[in-house]
Parts: sequence; structure tokens; C-alpha cells
Amino acid sequence: MMPFLTEMWGTPSAPHQKGQELYSAIRDSYKQLYSFLGAKEEDTFVLTSSGSEAVNHVIHSVYRETTLPTGKNQFLTSKVDEAPAIMAVGALERLGCVGKMVPVNNQGLVTAESLATALSPRTALLSLSWGNGLTGPIQPLGELSALCRQRGILLHLEATHILGKLMFSLEETGADFITFNGDQLHGPRGTGGLWVRHGVKCAPFISGGSDQGGLRAGALNVPGLVGLAAACKEGADSVDYICTEIARLRDKLENGIIEKIPETSLFFRNQERLPHVTSMAFPGVSNEALLFLLNRKGICASIGGGHFQQLALMLIESGINEKTAQEALSFSLSRYTTEQDIDEAIPLIVESVIQLQKLSQKLVS
Repeated sequence: MMPFLTEMWGTPSAPHQKGQELYSAIRDSYKQLYSFLGAKEEDTFVLTSSGSEAVNHVIHSVYRETTLPTGKNQFLTSKVDEAPAIMAVGALERLGCVGKMVPVNNQGLVTAESLATALSPRTALLSLSWGNGLTGPIQPLGELSALCRQRGILLHLEATHILGKLMFSLEETGADFITFNGDQLHGPRGTGGLWVRHGVKCAPFISGGSDQGGLRAGALNVPGLVGLAAACKEGADSVDYICTEIARLRDKLENGIIEKIPETSLFFRNQERLPHVTSMAFPGVSNEALLFLLNRKGICASIGGGHFQQLALMLIESGINEKTAQEALSFSLSRYTTEQDIDEAIPLIVESVIQLQKLSQKLVS
């Protein structure tokens, strides 16, 4: 990215040399992004400032391009989805739209039956997180996308936690829109992407110029584009490694903890799930207290928040009892996680859990 932050600082739309010298890098970066997604040349890609912006772009575009001309004003997402979709749909309710969150089963999945129950003749869009970055389940796209096509409903997939983690065919997803957050793919912070299938109408979310085909005003973030494309190339090269070695390290983490604390509850272990995510609950331990203690020992875990819902709420929606859900933590690995990291983490996690369990027992007695 450095050359585009120093010497090559021009604006691509400028009619002079400083703008024109960027064309080659822009073209190569877009080619890499299209290759990473498996997109066709006639499809559309919009560089955004985040995954959240991309999600909002999709939902507000469907409102303008579908709801206003047709009256189809119902927007669906799931009860375990992320904040951008839930809040963007909520914002449309103030404009006369109807938002609805589809329930999930005890595997954390939206089923064709639950989706069919939620649909109405006025449904315009289903917005869904393809893989849950806190709990791990991967949504069954085949039956969901088939139902959307049958009913004439647009399908948006938030794919941040899938891209670079699993092999897939873009055509087979049945998606009309795909969004992702760049920094969670090891790209530059402040980048994201929106893919739009050829033939699907997409209105600009940020108006004010002809940049990016008129779909997002403001000078193109060339350093961000180049950095994101480089990160996506690395991600594409690492998919097999994530699916094998990182999945093995995740299993080693789980097995190492279970061996020392057999009463630990592991969620969604016996189903299709993300290769780098695990969520588990430790009886008698407050997840907030454990999170704090692990943080002091240099281990990063999560209980949700930010663009995620709270982990406990997601687990409760998946049929986990409230007490167990409040004892749960989520751990996420990356392609940079090593065997040594896991070997060091297991005893620290076990030690922290046992320490808090003893403290809890003392307080009860």
C-alpha cells in the first residue's frame, strides 16, 4: 500500500497523469477481488469502508429499487444475525417497512420450514450471515436460496467469516448480494466489499458523484483497494490450510480443555461449522469474569458486542438454557495461530476456569 500513500497519491477520476498512473494497479486489484469471490466479469463490485456499510448499502438499495416501486416491504434476517443487518432493517421500519427475525433451530440454523413460515407476498429481502463468527454454524444455503428464488425474494449473504475459510461456488450460493468486512480477512482496517450479481439492481448508498460506476460517491480508496486485494490473494492461498491445519488446532484446543475440565459444554461440534471458531461454556463461571481474567493473561476471547449480538443471546435462541449461555465464551483462530499458541493457551484457560470455579463455590458456601 505504501506507494499509493506516498508517491502515487492521485485521484483516479482526475484527467491527468497522477490519476492515470493508478489505472494498472486498480485494474489488477479488481481482477484479484473478482477471482477471490469467483465472480463473473459482468458482476458488480463496490469497495466500501466496512462490512457494516456494505450491509446497509444492500438493505437500503433493496428498499429504493424494490420496495418503493413494488410495495414489497418485508425484510427478513435471523435471530442470530449481526447488528448491521438487524439495525438497518430496524431503521426501515420507521419508513413503513416490516422487519422480521426468523428463528433458528437447536443447531443455530435457519431452516426452510422456519423461513417459509416467516415469508409473505410482500417479502423483499432475506439478509443472512452465512457463517456465525461467534458460534460457528454455517447456514444451509441450498434449501434457503431455492426457496428465495421460488418466491422471487432477493438474498443477501454476509460472508466475512466464510471468505478465505471455506471453498465455495458463488453460483451455487444463489445469492444476489454478498458483503464482507476487509480487516477480518487481514486486509486494511476501513475496507469492505459488496458484490452484486449481474442483472440485480443496486442503488447508491452514498450519493454525490460518478465514482465506482455511480454506486459510491467519494474518491476511490486506492491504497485500501490494493491492500484488500493483496489480503484476499493471501486468503485464497490459505483456504486449504485453514480447513485442515487450523481446524486441527481448534480441535486440539477443544480436546485439551475437555480433558482437564470434562464438564465443559462444547456447542455445535457435531455439525458443519467454521473451521476456525469454537464456543464453549464452563459450569459455575461467569463469562464476563473469565473474559477479564483471560485478558490479563494475554488470551483474547469474546462474548459478543460490537457488530455481534451478545453470545449468550445467540445461544439462548439456539435452545441453550440461560444459565449455560451466560457461562459461554467464543474463541477464534486465524491462519497465523500456531501449535505453540494452543499449547500455551490450554493450561492458562484451564487454570483460570478452575480458579473462578473455586471462588464461586466459596461465595455460595
